[in-house]
Amino acid sequence: MSTASVAGAAKSVATKSSPSKTVYLFRNIQTSQVLVSLKNTVEKQSLKQITDETRRPAHVRHDHWHPLVAIQGFPRHQDALAFHNSLRDHQLNLHATKIADEKHMLQPRRLRAPQEMNQVDGTLIKMVELLNEQPQIKANKGEGIQILWEREGIRKQILEKDGITLPEGIKHGDLSIKRGRDIVNA
Repeated sequence: MSTASVAGAAKSVATKSSPSKTVYLFRNIQTSQVLVSLKNTVEKQSLKQITDETRRPAHVRHDHWHPLVAIQGFPRHQDALAFHNSLRDHQLNLHATKIADEKHMLQPRRLRAPQEMNQVDGTLIKMVELLNEQPQIKANKGEGIQILWEREGIRKQILEKDGITLPEGIKHGDLSIKRGRDIVNA
C-alpha cells in the first residue's frame, strides 16, 4: 500500500470521526416542513422529527430538502449538540401543541394540514430564542457564531418581527448552495 493511499484513508477516517460544530436546518420545498441536522445532508432517520405519520415523507428525496440555515462557530461539539437537541425537541413537540389547541382542531382538515406543515417561521423564531438562551453564546455576546442564510429575505423577515433580536456579535452571511441542495461554504 502506498503512502498516499494510507494518508488518504487516514484523512477520510479523521473527517468522518471529527464531530460537527455546525447545525443545519433544511426545509421541504413542497410542504415547508423543517428538519434539524448536525450533518450537511438529510438522512432517513431525520424524518423521525416529523411526528405526524400522515405528514411524514416515506423516504428522503434530496431534491425536495433544501438548506435553510447553517449555524456555525460553536466553541465545542457539545455546544452544537445541545443546541441541535433543543431545536429538535421543539420540532418534535410542534405537532403535539397543534393538536392540543381546540380552536385549531375545529378547522376542517384541508385547512389544518397546511398550517401544521408550515414550520419555517416557528422554527427560525425558536432558533433565535435558543441562541439568546445558550450560556456560552451569552457569555461571548455571540462572538464567533455565524449564521449562513439561504436568502437574505428570510433573515430580514424573521429579525424584523417584534421581540426578535440576536446577540450583537453574531455575524450573518449567505449560504452558498450548489445544484440547489449541496452546501459549499459550511
